[in-house]
Amino acid sequence: MIDYYWFNWSEKAISNANLIEQRAISNASINLLASHWAAESVVKDYGAPEDRVFVLPLGANIEPDTKVASKAYEGGQLNILFSGVDWKRKGGQIAIDTVRKLREDGYQAKLYICGIKNLDSKVANLEYVENLGFLNKNNPDEYQKYLDAWANSHMLLLPTRAECAGIVFNEASAYGVPSLATDTGGIADYVYNDVNGYRMPLSASGAEYAAKIEEWIKEDRFKELSEGAKKVYHDTNSWEAWGRKFRKIADSLIANK
Repeated sequence: MIDYYWFNWSEKAISNANLIEQRAISNASINLLASHWAAESVVKDYGAPEDRVFVLPLGANIEPDTKVASKAYEGGQLNILFSGVDWKRKGGQIAIDTVRKLREDGYQAKLYICGIKNLDSKVANLEYVENLGFLNKNNPDEYQKYLDAWANSHMLLLPTRAECAGIVFNEASAYGVPSLATDTGGIADYVYNDVNGYRMPLSASGAEYAAKIEEWIKEDRFKELSEGAKKVYHDTNSWEAWGRKFRKIADSLIANK
């Protein structure tokens, strides 16, 4: 996390945090992590026995639409959703560059931006951008607006620079929305290449993201990836799946004692 997600920590703060982390991990009967990226650190950096470390991907913090149809793209406007509260860390400029390139190549792409409280007017006023603002899920009207954004989107575009896990990817999968993201942190447990989306190299530019989207369009991949997203959500990346896996771990632990 240090110098990846968190910056400018003092040596003393890092030392104290590592001590607390070490004690918690050593005292735990089991350690549950949201990604293999995190689990590998628990074993490598804190010496936890591998048989006490388990990866349970998080679920989605929205109610899935069980009736949602697979998202096929059949031409016309391509609705792309960007969802995140940190414009820079989430790769907002790359998302803008991606949609601009798609439009230069002749596609009617539109970027819906959700989660940014104070979006720069230079971005918000672009003709191919619709700013949904920050939506509070505890507000029924704003929550419904968020669900509508998922229902109307063909894909999620999130070129994030750092990500420990990624509940937003499961929210996408819950609505059958393919994700195009970055191969960094714990995203590999949420976005599976050519199953429910694709993970681009951290170095990828907007033009490279646009090329991947154009590949999906030309190869008619959207429906297949949408169906894959719903399967990933049901099988492994929902709170129901989390509960099933935790129950097995807990039952085994109790039986062994």
